[in-house]
Amino acid sequence: MKKNILRGCLLSPVIIGAFLSSSLVLADENTTISAMAENVQTEQVSSTTENNVVDTSVSEVEQATESSSEQSLVEDSDNETTVSENNSSIDSATTDTTDATVATNESALSDASDNLSANTKTEEVSENSQEAEVAETSAITASAVVENATEDDNETETLTVNTDTVSEVNTASLATSLVQSTAKKVTSTQTQKSLVEASVSGNTLSIQYNGTITAGESLKFAVWSDNNDQDDLVWYDADASGAAYIDLSNHKDYGIYNIHTYSFKNGQTTGLNAMTVTVARPEVTTNITQTSNGNFTITISNVPDSITSILVPVWSDKNGQDDIKWYSATQTGTGTYQATVSVANHNSDNGHYSAHIYGQSSITGGLIGLAVTSGFDNVDTRPNATVSVVNYAEDKTTFDVVVTGSSATKTIKSVAIAVWSEDKGQDDLIWYTPTITNNSARVTIDIANHSNTSDIYNVHVYTDYADGTRVGQVLGAYQITKPTPKNDVTATLTSDGIALTLDSNTVTDYSKVKFAVWSDDKGQDDLVWYDASSSGTALASYENHSGYGTYHIHTYSFETGKAVGLNATDIVIEKPNVQTTITKVDDNTYKVTVTNVPIYIKSVSLPVWSTVNGQDDIDWLTATKEDSSTYTGTISLKDHHYDSGDYNVHVYGQSKLGNQFIGLAVTKGFTVTETSATSPTITVSNYDKDSGVLTVTVSETSTSKQLKFIRVAAWSESDQSNLYWYTTSDITNGTASLTVDEKYHDYIKGDYTVHVYVDFSDGTTSGYNLGSYTFNADQPVQQESSYFIDISSHNGVISVSEFLSLKSQGITGVVVKLTEGTSYTNPYASSQISNAQAAGLKVSAYHYSHYETAAEAKAEAQYFVSVAKSLGLSSSTVMVNDMEAQEMLNGDINANTQAWKEEMTRLGYGDLVYYTMASWLDIKGGKVSTSTFGMSNFWVAHYVYGYTYLDQETAKSLAYYSSAAAWQYTSVSPKLSHALDENIDYTGRFTW
Repeated sequence: MKKNILRGCLLSPVIIGAFLSSSLVLADENTTISAMAENVQTEQVSSTTENNVVDTSVSEVEQATESSSEQSLVEDSDNETTVSENNSSIDSATTDTTDATVATNESALSDASDNLSANTKTEEVSENSQEAEVAETSAITASAVVENATEDDNETETLTVNTDTVSEVNTASLATSLVQSTAKKVTSTQTQKSLVEASVSGNTLSIQYNGTITAGESLKFAVWSDNNDQDDLVWYDADASGAAYIDLSNHKDYGIYNIHTYSFKNGQTTGLNAMTVTVARPEVTTNITQTSNGNFTITISNVPDSITSILVPVWSDKNGQDDIKWYSATQTGTGTYQATVSVANHNSDNGHYSAHIYGQSSITGGLIGLAVTSGFDNVDTRPNATVSVVNYAEDKTTFDVVVTGSSATKTIKSVAIAVWSEDKGQDDLIWYTPTITNNSARVTIDIANHSNTSDIYNVHVYTDYADGTRVGQVLGAYQITKPTPKNDVTATLTSDGIALTLDSNTVTDYSKVKFAVWSDDKGQDDLVWYDASSSGTALASYENHSGYGTYHIHTYSFETGKAVGLNATDIVIEKPNVQTTITKVDDNTYKVTVTNVPIYIKSVSLPVWSTVNGQDDIDWLTATKEDSSTYTGTISLKDHHYDSGDYNVHVYGQSKLGNQFIGLAVTKGFTVTETSATSPTITVSNYDKDSGVLTVTVSETSTSKQLKFIRVAAWSESDQSNLYWYTTSDITNGTASLTVDEKYHDYIKGDYTVHVYVDFSDGTTSGYNLGSYTFNADQPVQQESSYFIDISSHNGVISVSEFLSLKSQGITGVVVKLTEGTSYTNPYASSQISNAQAAGLKVSAYHYSHYETAAEAKAEAQYFVSVAKSLGLSSSTVMVNDMEAQEMLNGDINANTQAWKEEMTRLGYGDLVYYTMASWLDIKGGKVSTSTFGMSNFWVAHYVYGYTYLDQETAKSLAYYSSAAAWQYTSVSPKLSHALDENIDYTGRFTW
């Protein structure tokens, strides 16, 4: 137990500290540690250093040791010799350990720079020190040799502690003996050069050891700040030149720093120096200048490198720190920063502003206060706004008071304007508080708000500014003499109604004026009140009235809340009395001119017809407006079948009065003695004798009659046995075309006579002989018959293998139902198409129609095409119009189907086929015109065997409707597990 105590005491930094902290050269006597130990064991040791006596008994020391107290055993008197930062001679104590290196906590060494005090800081052995732990159980032998420094300043004395076997030596007694010995041998030294030097630059502390570093020797610097004891103690290795560079951010403090220097060689630790250095807090300088009104620049100078950024909190004295704003200063040079402050960021408060300076310290790692400036004062030095009276005239009852400011004047906070008349003092005083807009204010003063008499009116203006100042100004006294009351109302007829305008010098607010308007006709049944605009105008719309003659207009003011009559006037709206003239332009054209048309008539219509066959040719012309009262219309005899005889022309107008369509005049009409209608233009084009085709085109001219129906007869046989009629009512923009084809004449070669018969809209017919054309086309070789099916959602999903089975049974095409009407889509269409294509079948598509009008037909065509495109069907796909819905016969099925055809073609799908029952065809007594759409474009359904299956060979031999595109001969084909529609393809469009 005692050996352990002794070992701990012998190696304690207290001993080393006792030598280092003395800062004195030891005596040159050599005293062995064993002798000292013996003396300590046998007697009480006392040591006197000038005025202080240390008396410690063995028992007292042992008791202190066993209680684990590590208080300093050296008590320093007030007269204790102090240590300067530049010690020229240093006590050295070296302890040789067997298996450990001393780790020194630098609490005691810190006293070296601050007058040793035995009861303040003591160096302690730390298990966490950079040195190895001292094993308490190892045996210790020690001897002490103290060498005294000579008078030569270049020589350094050392204290060496050699360890021999020592048993049960009292640590306190040993430490006391060493201190006593040291104190008795004190000699002063002369300092020429500091052994250790330290300097601070930015956040770097540079330490330089100036002594000689011997081979195998290493140096360490123990560094800590005075703040919070040794909580920031860090050991730093010196480099080969004895230097170390300390990042002060490791310590995060300003103030006094302690630096103790140790040598480590051959397992021995030697204290070399103890000193302090001060890391001064930054001391910046500030300057605040005003750069413009409301703008200030704060300059911070002498900022050290250890400050990496500057923040400047600024606030006004008004309402505490409610407007505080932190400004980030910008570095403008070495050690200089600037922050720009705008009072606009602080509610533009006037008065004193506070500004503090904070810096981001690279030493502390946080913000530190650098300075409290004297602040600055914000005073608005701009001039006041100007105040004036405008729009004043003695004979006017109103004038304006204007307060005009700008960005160059003070900011206006509010304006109060006092106005009163002199008569009876201030009994009519009114305060006006106009709204501030763009730093200006304006108000209109109306004497009606005051005494409303001819008098002198006083005007005082008080302007409050944002800087807290208030300026009162007397604008003077203004004489106003009220003019004779005037309330004039003008009424003018316009194209839209009666325009009303009030010119008054008694009305202040025109928007409180109303006009009462009504006609004499039927009393006040059409009375309407009209509100005046802010400028005193209103429009009495014609549509609100219906009578002719005198209109009464009464004007009232409601400014006081009660009706005050201002004016009563009248205006007359005359009945229409138009004039007409009819002139002949040429043999086929006449011009009607209508003049003196009232301004309330917005359009003119001219019904024209001949006396031949009643009004069968009546044509309503919309006249053209030439000017405000003149309209013209052009009559073409072409629109009247080129009838001869008398023509009737009446004049109607759409009147805004009551919104009525009224008769304006019945003209004398005109008489046509003879007409000169010409024939339509008939041409032959695309003539190809080897193909056996030609196209006949019939076109109206400006002087020809209107086309109604075209027929072309063609034949080559003398007995007309191969005569074929081509017909069409498809007339577009006055033109119709028909194609003559040898195939419709059994491919008989020869010279073909072509006649054209034109039915006109007037019921007349003209025939034209187009001459003879040679056709020399060969009849096509009959193709091998091919077959296809048509399917819908009723057939469900048909697999690829099923389509392959159909293909093996002679089916090479499929027509898939895509759509119906404008909303239904076959849900199986996509898979039916893709599976059929995968099996190598040609795919076509059909749409089940319901249309009864041309518009519906176009809509269904658009829907059909949109779905086809979405399923990837190209424009070359055969697209079928399935015409079997009974309601289609309610309309003009041919005209409607023509509209469907045109829309499909417009949308890019031109290979069109028409599916229907045989009974619907005109050749079978039905309504569907085969000539209009071409028999070769029909797919005819006709079940010869009813619902008994008709096989392919029989169908081929029967060859029904062979001039058509295809024939559907059965609906009960057994080629799959469920019944199918089966068809023969005559043209190859569905299969080839």
